[in-house]
Amino acid sequence: MRLISVFCRLLARLFLLLSAYLAYLGQLPLLALGYKKSASMLSSVFSRRLLKSLGVNVVVKSNFDWSMSVNGYVHIYNHENPLDVFIIQGYLRLPSITTASSHLGKVLPFFDLCANNAGHILLDHMNSESRRTSVLRSFDVMSTYGQIIIAPNGSLVTSIYQRASRSPQVLARKFSTRIAPWVFRYGDIGLSRSDLYSPIAILVKRFTAPEVDITCSLWEEDLDSIPVSLPKNLFENAVIDFYCSRKE
Repeated sequence: MRLISVFCRLLARLFLLLSAYLAYLGQLPLLALGYKKSASMLSSVFSRRLLKSLGVNVVVKSNFDWSMSVNGYVHIYNHENPLDVFIIQGYLRLPSITTASSHLGKVLPFFDLCANNAGHILLDHMNSESRRTSVLRSFDVMSTYGQIIIAPNGSLVTSIYQRASRSPQVLARKFSTRIAPWVFRYGDIGLSRSDLYSPIAILVKRFTAPEVDITCSLWEEDLDSIPVSLPKNLFENAVIDFYCSRKE
């Protein structure tokens, strides 16, 4: 019976994986025809199905409707998992600054085009020109969407408990809004450090792994935990202190 249960689970995941890829590919003709909003919706469907096929259940918790804010927010989060890009696109539906294109482009054709259509800014953190351009583009994204989500630690290699950039503060000051700090709590994903930038390794390991929950929380009472008005030299420590206090 156990063998049958495992087989059925893998079969269900395979179906979800195939349907996810079809949803992804479905964006391309829509983009070619100019149906950008529909393509963006398919991108979200793809992300949700992909996570489900990898046995990842995402739970979003909040005690207020952050998506309806008049002034918007500059969202931040503790980026500690390579699947975060799909959580953001599939569940939070927020434009972001991401470095994922250099890796996902190998398995997802025209990933840059699809990500750009959904409002994401593609960053090569090793390239100074790319970093400068991403700052300028983030102004455009805030003007268009009113919200953006940024990982202050920049990449998976650098821990948010050690480093945080001032980019969210710069954006929040320019657009007279507040910092909205999301806390992502991860179950046992079962990935090693060497897997972080390998889409194939992540797919193989997670496809057969047990289900796991990732919880994304944003509470109204935390909106003033990282004041935008802080002096420049204190902002980084405020971000680090906040996430250290929420660390399990």
